[in-house]
Amino acid sequence: MKKLLSFPLVLFITVLMGCGKSEDKIDNLSSPVGLDTFKYQTEQFADLAILRYQVPGFEELSLKEKELVYYLYEAALAGRDIYYDQNYKHNLFIRKTLNGVVRSYEGDRQTDEFKSFMVYAKRFWFSNGIHHHYANKKFTPEFSPEYFTELLRNSDEKLLPIASNETLDNLLSKLIPLIFNPN
Repeated sequence: MKKLLSFPLVLFITVLMGCGKSEDKIDNLSSPVGLDTFKYQTEQFADLAILRYQVPGFEELSLKEKELVYYLYEAALAGRDIYYDQNYKHNLFIRKTLNGVVRSYEGDRQTDEFKSFMVYAKRFWFSNGIHHHYANKKFTPEFSPEYFTELLRNSDEKLLPIASNETLDNLLSKLIPLIFNPN
């Protein structure tokens, strides 16, 4: 009976010892000397955080190795497009639209609606499409279809995926149900 009672007691004490402040432990895991000023987390929005990494030694690569890295990067971009397309058949179409608006919108970029648009665009880019990256639930924008129409009307039509026989109104009639319909 004593052995049966001593096991939970030892387990409880072990758990308590592990519950102390871990700030000292985290401080010991600091980055190497000279990298302390590097900012790893660049941005946070919705439920996402964007991280970046240093690539020490890239400058020392030979020209041939850098060329290989370039082609690997291009292959990754092609793979990304395949992934977008497999996630939802309209993702590439929507991505071209969002990219065109972000690059060329001529209106006020400081409004709350534009900030909501940017959060939507960043979530779209991060998730490789219109569905949440792990929940697979379609996320809907926190701006209105009317504001989306204003965004497109104040953007460069050459950067939007408008077919040669279409108008901006045709594009909007396709996009608004795709983006704003929660199903």
